[in-house]
Amino acid sequence: MSELESKKRILAADANEEFRRILTASLSEESDLEVVGETGEGTEALCLAERLRPDVVVMDLVLAKADGLEVLQALTRLEPRPRVLVLSGFVRGSVAELAAARGADYYMMKPCRLTAVACFNVVSSFACVSFGMALF
Repeated sequence: MSELESKKRILAADANEEFRRILTASLSEESDLEVVGETGEGTEALCLAERLRPDVVVMDLVLAKADGLEVLQALTRLEPRPRVLVLSGFVRGSVAELAAARGADYYMMKPCRLTAVACFNVVSSFACVSFGMALF
């Protein structure tokens, strides 16, 4: 397997353009990650996920043109279904539970350590719970 084939393909969806820029720059520094797309819009996130087939979608629940919960539910219908890490500023536990019910694999609060986000993407055993991720 070549180096490119072993890289996890990441799609970033966050309406905050500055945060998305910092996030994608940080993820791009990881040798085993490849950011294949980014957007601030929910409808575009779905189109990109269908076309690019990322391994992981890192997304906020606040997106333009489509609610993040709608996006989560639509992502569950993709084959293969990407893993989904929600990064959100919503602190209520019920929001995390709702995100999990709609298909999120993990939920992290903003602000977060970007090293924890990278850890989610590269560790298949999901041993990053110690970095503060909520495991569903």
